[in-house]
This record gives sequence, structure tokens and C-alpha cells, in this order.
Amino acid sequence: MALTVLFEGTVAKHLESPDDNEDAYRLAPERGRLVVSDGASESFDARSWARVLVDRMIDEDLSWEAVALCAEDYEALHDPSTLSWSKAGAYERGSFAAILLAQDEPEDNAVQVTAVGDSLAVWVDGDEWVASTPYERAEQFQEKPMLLATRLALNSADGEGITVRRWKYEAKGHRFLLCMTDALGAWLLTHQERGDPSALEALRGIRDIEELTELVESERAAGRLKRDDTTLIVASVSRSKLD
Repeated sequence: MALTVLFEGTVAKHLESPDDNEDAYRLAPERGRLVVSDGASESFDARSWARVLVDRMIDEDLSWEAVALCAEDYEALHDPSTLSWSKAGAYERGSFAAILLAQDEPEDNAVQVTAVGDSLAVWVDGDEWVASTPYERAEQFQEKPMLLATRLALNSADGEGITVRRWKYEAKGHRFLLCMTDALGAWLLTHQERGDPSALEALRGIRDIEELTELVESERAAGRLKRDDTTLIVASVSRSKLD
């Protein structure tokens, strides 16, 4: 097995309300699959939409056909006739979420990352930053991202908005894959652009939820990290065969 999960964890926007966390993730390290979704707070029941997405995408490739099946799963959870007029209106406008799917391909010594929205994957060689996707600059987090919608007409059917990146292993070196939702991604890229490696070092080294919670809360209190649901997955990727 080439991919090993070293840490997985999430910190809610408000620690006293963990059940309101609208991030979701599923892991299948035995199959080299990691999926993270970030529900958009301004939309109706984004928490359920994010969970529906990761539940299906842990076993399927990201495609508009798969998103349509997710929308059916989501609609089965709700009966608009039982909702207040305001909630029914919000339901009709749709729910939205970002998604990030990482798939290890050990036969090719590669990892493929597919993303819609603003969750971030980072590829690290030992202590050295290699690349990130779908964003490479902190300022990109200021733009309005394209998200997956429960209202299928709001999704692009021509592939627009889907970013696919493939990273190869090197014969030598120790690679890490970090997957995170947008608040942490923006914080990390901001540090990198300043030439400050401390954020990357901190995230790569996290191994328990107390460490992540302490980091997130201290950076929120200092005004350097947006108060939002925050999820981090740290995985180690090793070469499974030599050429």
C-alpha cells in the first residue's frame, strides 16, 4: 500500500457546536482514496449535501452523472411540503459544496487530485513545497468558487469548474499529500507566499486532533485564520515499485 493516512480531523466553526460542522470527509486508504467536501454555509442544509457527496464519491469517480445521483440521494432526505415557506424557498434555490478527491495510483507511482471549488490539496517532498491544486495563490480564495449544486441546472455540464492534477512520485524522497478545506488552505498559501515555511511545517507534523484544534483556535484568535469549519488530512505517499 503506497498511501498511509497520518492524520484526519476537523474543527467546527464554533467548538461548542460540533454538530453544525458543514465539512465532511471519507477515507479508504486501503484503496488509496481520500474525499473532502465543504458545504456552503449560505445554502440550505449544506451539511447533508457535503455528506451525501463524500458518501458516494468514496466509491465513484467525480462526474456529472455521479453528481446527479448525489442530488437524488439528497432530495430523498427532504420533503419540501413539511418546510416553512422560507426554508422551502432556500431548498428550491439549492445547496452547494466544494469537493476534493484524491486517488493514489500505485501502479503508475502517481496521485490524481480532482477538485470542484476551493478545498486545497498540497504536494510536499520531505520539507519542501512542490505544488498545490486547484489554487496556487492565496488571492484566489477571494474569488467566488464554482461549487457542486443540488439543482443540476446550476452545474456546468461541459466539465468547466473541474480541476484535475496528477502528481508523480520520485524514485527518492518522501512525499506527503495534505488535503484541507478553504480557510486552512488560504492561511497556508498566505504563509508560503511570504516565504514563511512555518505553516506548512505545522500542518505536515500534526498527528492528533488536539494539535489541530490548538493551532486553529490560536490563529483564529489572532485574526490570521478565517472562522470557518476546518478540516485537515495528512497522508504519506511512498513509491511502490522501482523503474
